[in-house]
Amino acid sequence: MNCQDDLTSLDLTLSAPSESLSTSSTGSTISLYPFILQSRCHALNISLPDSLPRVLRPLDTKDVVLSNDEVEELDQERGGTEGGVWRGGAIDSQEGDDEVLVHIQFSELVRIKSILIGTGGGRSSTAPRLAKCWVNRVDGIDFSQTEDVKAEQEWELLESEGGQKGAVEYPVRMAKFGNVSEVDLFFANTRSQSHSRIYYIGFMGETRQLKKEPGDRLTVGAETGVDKMVEGAREEKPNGFASVR
Repeated sequence: MNCQDDLTSLDLTLSAPSESLSTSSTGSTISLYPFILQSRCHALNISLPDSLPRVLRPLDTKDVVLSNDEVEELDQERGGTEGGVWRGGAIDSQEGDDEVLVHIQFSELVRIKSILIGTGGGRSSTAPRLAKCWVNRVDGIDFSQTEDVKAEQEWELLESEGGQKGAVEYPVRMAKFGNVSEVDLFFANTRSQSHSRIYYIGFMGETRQLKKEPGDRLTVGAETGVDKMVEGAREEKPNGFASVR
C-alpha cells in the first residue's frame, strides 16, 4: 500500500508536500505547531509520562533523531529546554506492546494538508509501519476501536529517502481534513512487535480563523457524544495513560 492510495487528483494537488520545509510557511501552507493545544494533548500506552511534548515540536526540529536519554543529557549541558520547548526526544510504547494512541487538540479550527511522522528513518525494529488517523471525535478512540472504527486515513509508513532519518511527509485527503479541531493517531506493527518509538509528529496546513472564548472547546458538526476516551483507554491500557501538563 502506498501512502497516496485512493487519493483523488484534487487531493494530491492540494496536499502535495512543499519543496522545502525548512521554514514554517510556503504560501498559504504553514506549520500548525503554534496551534497545537499542548495542555489538551495526551498519549496512551507510553512508557515515560508527559513525554508527548518531546515529539510535538517546532517544524525546524522535524529531522532531529535523539532518544530521551540523549536529549536529557543535552538539556542538562545547556541548562534545560530552549524557552520550555523541546528540541528532540521521543515517545516509547510500553515494553511488550507496540501500539500507541496519540490525541492532539488544536486551539482553533485548521485545515490539515499533510502530516509529518518521524520514526528514525523507518528501518529500526522500533519503527511503526502502520498509522491510522481519525478527526473530530469528541469521545476519542480507544484501543478496542482501532480495528472497528473506520479511520479518515491510514498509511503504511515509509523509510526516509537516501538513508536519512528525518520525518516523512504524508499527504491527506483534503475532503476529510478541511475543518479539524482534534486528531487521534494510532501507531503499530513494528518489526519487533514489542516496542514502538516515534520521534516527531507535525502538521502542515492553514488555520480557519475561528474566533472563540478562552477555554471553550472547539466543535465541528460531525462530532458525537461526551468525551469518554480517557476512561475507556485506561480500561484497555491501564499503565500507559499519560496526560500532558
